[in-house]
Amino acid sequence: MRFTYKDPITENEIELTAEPEDYNGEQGFRIIFPEKDSFVMVQKDGSWEVVDDDDINPAIVEAIAAGLKSPTR
Repeated sequence: MRFTYKDPITENEIELTAEPEDYNGEQGFRIIFPEKDSFVMVQKDGSWEVVDDDDINPAIVEAIAAGLKSPTR
């Protein structure tokens, strides 16, 4: 699935790809940036969390989570 999010730091809209991924038995999405960097997010208790990278800015995670709720078609 492709969707856009507004980067809270640069305020640019960026198109991302989200691919379903099983992470240690939990369903989530691998979020892939245009330059091919990626990380996995899973939804826990209604909140999206990054599970395989500690260096992601929480404001970016929040913006991406909002983008996951309203994907572009």
